[in-house]
Amino acid sequence: MKKITTLVFLLIILFSFGNASADGGGHKEILPDETIIGISLVSSIITYFFIAKISGHELSNQERLISSLIVFTTIVHAILGTEDLKLLLGAVGFLGFGCFLYILKLPLIEENKTNFRYLLAAYTFAIIIFYIYLHPDLTKNGEYDILGLVTKLSEIGIIGLVIKRDD
Repeated sequence: MKKITTLVFLLIILFSFGNASADGGGHKEILPDETIIGISLVSSIITYFFIAKISGHELSNQERLISSLIVFTTIVHAILGTEDLKLLLGAVGFLGFGCFLYILKLPLIEENKTNFRYLLAAYTFAIIIFYIYLHPDLTKNGEYDILGLVTKLSEIGIIGLVIKRDD
């Protein structure tokens, strides 16, 4: 019950961060990109150090790093997704993978953990391709989309670490 309460608390915090939105042409700047990156970075660092306590399971450094990158991209997508369903669904997908792979220890997931990790990598790759489809020149309002690029670097990190993962 303690894990579920902690997850609900974290979800409330996650979805209560400011209002910003995104569409295919870029996102409206209600929160500056630097603020969104800062919130996501702090949350990611906190996750790295406390994910083992939250989950109650022993996690390797690589698993802790993957989970912190998942939190980074989840928070970016959640903040921007407050008015854009596509981005909010992206956040929910990353949050689901993070919870199922690194917090909850369900028998089905544990028995097929490698397959679920590769599914996470494929999902992340699809998110990157979708972003490139919407932003082929990697710009927003004539300038490079720094928030988008930093988030894509985080997602590339997820893919690299998941594929590199050795059990």
